[in-house]
Amino acid sequence: MAEPLPSYPFERSRYLGSVSRVSPLGIRVNFPFATEVAPSQYAGHRVTRGQVGEFVVIESYGSAIIGRITEIQLPDRDRLSVEPERNEGDEVANPIGMIKLLGSVDLNSNQSSRGIGEVPRVGDYVYHAHPDFVRHAIVSTKGAKSGLIEIGHLSGAPETRISLSPASIFGRHCAVLGTTGGGKSWTTARLVEQVAERGGKVILLDPTGEYHTLQGRVRHVHLGGTRDGDADKREFVSFPYFHLTEMDLFAFLQPSPGVQVPKLRDALQSLKLVHLEPELLDQDSSLLIKAGRAKKPINQAIVAHDHALHAPSAFFEFKDLVEQVLEECVYPTDLNGPKHHWGGRHPNSFDNCITLCMRITTFQKSQPMVPIFAPPAYMTDLTNVIEEFLADPDTAVLRVSMRYLAFEQHTRELVVNAIGRYLLGRARNGDFQEVPLVVAIDEAHQFLNKSIGDESNKVTLDAFGLIAKEGRKYGLTCLLATQRPRDVPEDVLSQIGMFVVHRLINERDQSVVINASGVLDQSTAAFLPNLRDGEALIVGAESIMPMPIILNQPLNKPRLEENVEKTWMSA
Repeated sequence: MAEPLPSYPFERSRYLGSVSRVSPLGIRVNFPFATEVAPSQYAGHRVTRGQVGEFVVIESYGSAIIGRITEIQLPDRDRLSVEPERNEGDEVANPIGMIKLLGSVDLNSNQSSRGIGEVPRVGDYVYHAHPDFVRHAIVSTKGAKSGLIEIGHLSGAPETRISLSPASIFGRHCAVLGTTGGGKSWTTARLVEQVAERGGKVILLDPTGEYHTLQGRVRHVHLGGTRDGDADKREFVSFPYFHLTEMDLFAFLQPSPGVQVPKLRDALQSLKLVHLEPELLDQDSSLLIKAGRAKKPINQAIVAHDHALHAPSAFFEFKDLVEQVLEECVYPTDLNGPKHHWGGRHPNSFDNCITLCMRITTFQKSQPMVPIFAPPAYMTDLTNVIEEFLADPDTAVLRVSMRYLAFEQHTRELVVNAIGRYLLGRARNGDFQEVPLVVAIDEAHQFLNKSIGDESNKVTLDAFGLIAKEGRKYGLTCLLATQRPRDVPEDVLSQIGMFVVHRLINERDQSVVINASGVLDQSTAAFLPNLRDGEALIVGAESIMPMPIILNQPLNKPRLEENVEKTWMSA
């Protein structure tokens, strides 16, 4: 049963006006006191007489209908009545306004809902909503009430604190949206801190390194980077190449269709095969030599190890890839020898693969690609770190800084997508059923709704889209933070259960959020460009209406590390 009403919703001292017109799009109301210069005070609360953005309560039979003022104007005949120089006996101003209906509170059960039981009638009274009554409308919906997270206070009412259950925030994923400087990073940090405080698990993918300020039960690792001597105590991790799919590698190496694609595919298979069955190797060689060799033993080994060859993270030696590609450049049959043997070197194939081998060599020797293709001994495999983190009850947050990870060749996008795919694979195995995992990703627009590679080697970055669509049934939810909602697929945003929408100026961004949320409309979205720093609209989270809230600041405020700031300022 819902908690008792904190205040009577129809106090005479909060009277604003009466309904003069009713339509499906909203209602028109007379606001006779809207031109008063100063608001009044009642029981310690500020009471305005009708301002755009204020919440109101409409007295209806058996329920209190909640709405929000979206427009106030003077009729043309009264527009001069508010001027300071006017004659005695002039007409008194008679403002009128529009109210968007949001939901209702049943006065018998005290339960709130998005539905309107009975539409207001002409002549019904309209009252300024008490902040505590607005809070009641939020928390009196159905849902778990234990372990509430206090996220902030109602805009304009610091004494009205707003708390939500973790399930309502992360149960169907959460998105933090907003332009730069609106408070998006602070909100993300606050939510991560709150999950950690309640014993949850969070993996935070930090593209810029600004969340290095997080403290407490946090493990910080750096994906990429170089250790500055033995005194450097930072933990560096890698994401080795064998965790990438074949198409990921193709997106990196860009083999041309025709000859290079099949030869590269055969070379990868051969290197995986000799790792599984070393007996296939010639003496003193780490390659699978095919020239003049019988096909049957190798084909039998391929069939026997089919599952292992196509398993995720199947190991092979990348350092041998160039030579193995060239070993694949042979005739399919030996014209001068046994029928079921490979022939000698095929000159045209060999020549066509030279450019591919040059690209592979570039990746082998590229310093920015070291965390992927040639990780040094001091770098730990990130998948092993994740496994340790999940098993460690004393660590609540794993922050993966990608500050040092290269932008070249779409490395960041491909690696982050591979991390998401790895986590989804573990989720499908049931690893997060007992202790759910939240994966938080900042700058999410960089990793969603993109395709990497040319037409013949295209990779769609769909891992986090799949997590949004199916992850929650496996105990894996995501927290997406982005300043460009228009670059995130709408089918991903449509899976989000809670939106924290900071200041959004771009109309395309606003329209995407309107379509995805199912609750926002154009009249409510019109407030988004005017939100203050740290203010946001909370949409979803079992609330009957979008709520303007001043969010609590995080204990450890995100900021760029000093050397990063200096680099950007000098650029």
